[in-house]
Amino acid sequence: MTFAHSGYSGRILYFDREGREWGRESFSATVHSQGRTLRALCEMDEAQLHREVTWSLDTDWTPRDGFVRLTRGGSTIATCWYLVNGTEAQCEGVTQEHGRISRSVTADQAIRFLGTHPLTGDSVIASARGTENPGVEQAVTSAVNSLAHLGDEGLDVRILEPLVAFIGFETIEVAAGRFDARRYTIRWSDTMPHVTDFWVHGEDCLPLLSIVPALGERYEMVEFTRY
Repeated sequence: MTFAHSGYSGRILYFDREGREWGRESFSATVHSQGRTLRALCEMDEAQLHREVTWSLDTDWTPRDGFVRLTRGGSTIATCWYLVNGTEAQCEGVTQEHGRISRSVTADQAIRFLGTHPLTGDSVIASARGTENPGVEQAVTSAVNSLAHLGDEGLDVRILEPLVAFIGFETIEVAAGRFDARRYTIRWSDTMPHVTDFWVHGEDCLPLLSIVPALGERYEMVEFTRY
């Protein structure tokens, strides 16, 4: 007999300024009494990039660990494992850029988010930000694997404090259906200063919709199943 758990899965499509599909993401989650494990497969056509990610969180959404494998044109460019423990984040891996790596970084306060670049993962930062002080940008102490837009360069681990604002409650309709949502904005860093608007649903922080006006990009959930 397996342990008691529930789960969900879904699919996100990536669109450019002209409305053309340039990538997609399949995601799933297993939720149990000690937290949850999430998985994502991201495909980016022009870059010939595939990202496979698995990561786990405690019941309060504190990140525990994660694994990322990136391939370009079928060739592996990075395989990295991450461990988060309070204020410390560790990375062990092999990358095309650096070879074998073993890195550890320490933040000034507890790390509340592990960024590995799936949209499914980005939406989880809403749980760390919460809904207090609407309209106010607040820093969320994070450990991230890359500062590149596609998450395919400079792969290791570093501390980042993206600025996240809760905008308000809305009801929106996406291809997967009509949902009550919480709307947020995020500015990741000085190297990625553009604002992303994103909407999440429910206690699972489901990634309903993300829009990057400066880049003309739109990421929309088109399928969702709960089981």
